[in-house]
Amino acid sequence: MREYRLSDLAASMILGSSLAASSATQPVFGAIADRRPAPWLLWGGVLLGAIATAATAGAGSYPVLLGLIIVAGLGVAGYHPEAARVANRLAAERPASGLAWFMVGGNAGSAAGPLLAALTIPFMGLNAVLVFLIPAAIAAGFLWVNRPRLQPVVGHEHHTGPRPPAHVPGTLLLLVVTTLRTWSMFVMMALMPLVLTQERHMSERTGALSVFGFAAAGAVGTVVGARISDRVGPRRMLTLTMPVAAPFVAASVLLPTFAGIAAMAAAGFVILGSFSVTVALAQEYLPSRLALAAGLMIGFGAIGSAPPGLALFGWLADETSRQTALVTLAALPVIAGLLASLLPPPRPATA
Repeated sequence: MREYRLSDLAASMILGSSLAASSATQPVFGAIADRRPAPWLLWGGVLLGAIATAATAGAGSYPVLLGLIIVAGLGVAGYHPEAARVANRLAAERPASGLAWFMVGGNAGSAAGPLLAALTIPFMGLNAVLVFLIPAAIAAGFLWVNRPRLQPVVGHEHHTGPRPPAHVPGTLLLLVVTTLRTWSMFVMMALMPLVLTQERHMSERTGALSVFGFAAAGAVGTVVGARISDRVGPRRMLTLTMPVAAPFVAASVLLPTFAGIAAMAAAGFVILGSFSVTVALAQEYLPSRLALAAGLMIGFGAIGSAPPGLALFGWLADETSRQTALVTLAALPVIAGLLASLLPPPRPATA
């Protein structure tokens, strides 16, 4: 943030504010959307996030910049719960697969966004954020044009039979499993580029490519994991696959550079393979609150729970070494798999 001459703390607050705005309010938007139809959140959330992000190019001051970032985060928060409910309903009897394809777009955007920014910033400076208006306008326009197709699945569904009751204990335990996965993901994405650039003296581009490989492999893993879940069930899928990530997490820092980058991509494939599965299972635990379930899993579980894990393993890296922190991190997927084995089945419908 050379243009604003920000300290590291001030710069980190930009990311922190975005994460807080988008994660903390997603369950709120989910609860609102479950009470009344809110199809406008689909195209409106995309448009608000893009316009606020583009407006940061002319913010002029740090407080205005921070405010615009928060507004953009609210746009993201409004979109996701409603969109996840639509994906669930459109997928019919295969919600994990439907949500997987929905989340592939998010993972692909997370991987492509930094690359697009890196390509345009040298030529456009802060105005590079204006480029993101183009895909956002296309997406918002598509959602607007297809309102009639989406409207039937975003309103209150009419059920002639009994509905299963909410399973709060199962939802809470699933949040713990999701949090451990989130810590594994964010800590790897934070520490591995530092290992590559500062300890192994690789280029900044190599560090960025390692994160891109992690996210891109995760996008593929999301689809594969959903198919596994459709075959064996979400609880068994989580129990069997989460521990598989552990050796890849450790190998990413223990192996030579390029083998380690490959191991990091493999870790992303496995870790993010359960992304849609946890959202679909939460919606089974909260069958009358589909948007709220998505807001809890995507907002709090997948994003909002990250800061404590980043702080804990960042402290461990400072006190010992980054290698020790990452090898220790490998224990988290194993613990997540063990806890997943304790997840209860969704409650059956009551007469």
